[in-house]
Amino acid sequence: MIESISENGNYPQNHEVDLEKEFGVEKIGINLYRGKSPIPKPDRRSRGAYGGYLAGQALLVAMKSTPPDYRPHLFHSYFIKAVNDKVTLEWRVEETSNGRNYANRALQAFQAGDLVYTANVSLTKKNSAKKTEEATGVKPFEFQGKPHEWFDKHKIDDLPLATPSSSLLIYHKFFPEVVSLEASKEEESKPAADRELSWYFKWGINNEEGHHQPLVNLNSDYQYVGMAALTDAVYLNRLLRILRVQDADHTQLVHYFSVSLDHTMYFHDDDFDVTKWMGFTFKVTRFSHNRALCQGEVYNDKGVHVCTIVQEGLMMLNGLEEGAKL
Repeated sequence: MIESISENGNYPQNHEVDLEKEFGVEKIGINLYRGKSPIPKPDRRSRGAYGGYLAGQALLVAMKSTPPDYRPHLFHSYFIKAVNDKVTLEWRVEETSNGRNYANRALQAFQAGDLVYTANVSLTKKNSAKKTEEATGVKPFEFQGKPHEWFDKHKIDDLPLATPSSSLLIYHKFFPEVVSLEASKEEESKPAADRELSWYFKWGINNEEGHHQPLVNLNSDYQYVGMAALTDAVYLNRLLRILRVQDADHTQLVHYFSVSLDHTMYFHDDDFDVTKWMGFTFKVTRFSHNRALCQGEVYNDKGVHVCTIVQEGLMMLNGLEEGAKL
């Protein structure tokens, strides 16, 4: 057992965070790995460790178990049990396949002999449009949808810094339309499943608006850890905003019970830097049986769609949904 060194909400301000020490893994046997530190909770009241960092460590293990030129392009995981934030994870890896351009890994995470988390990861050598163009001299054929109109409507420098997850090294800038129902009345003409919410997020921060949590040992592997962390934050707690029941209070994340059941990521390109402000847009396309299906898109700092996420969450609204505008 290794005790977490994090204090004052996991990671105190004005201190460097060594990513290798906090989230790294060591190989302890054939296809066996162990985390170097426990995964922290998102909040002291939370039942278990933060799912975004579970997903991030799983991605790290998958990359450690394949040659260095393989990068994740598809990730799907299931949260089995609450993860203890005082005990490191042990990972077992199955080499499902090893091809010339693709490799697949099946991962299981254990604590005290109990299975707590599973993941399947597909990795490829070909997930960089920039490298393909450099190698062939031809720009690859690509297309993507247009980012949400709020990104053109507002200048990022005009948006205040919000820190609902700064204890997890996650920072946000929210548009006024996210925060206020009054500023987004046009949504009421749309079905709930078509309403989109967007914001900016980044991992770690360097002297912005009084916040300083610089990241040490950030390499290409940890870019994926950061993306996993960012894409598991905030949106499950924004269903009441989607339903237009109440404004979004970003000083308080816990509005009702919610927990992630799975987490899926599609990496469309490796051209992203999680320490720069990236755009995120999501919507809830289905709600039934207290389960919400969320779909989101991540845009790098150049506006390129680099990652798609899908996640189902279990939510207990406890009657708060009665005021929903569908």
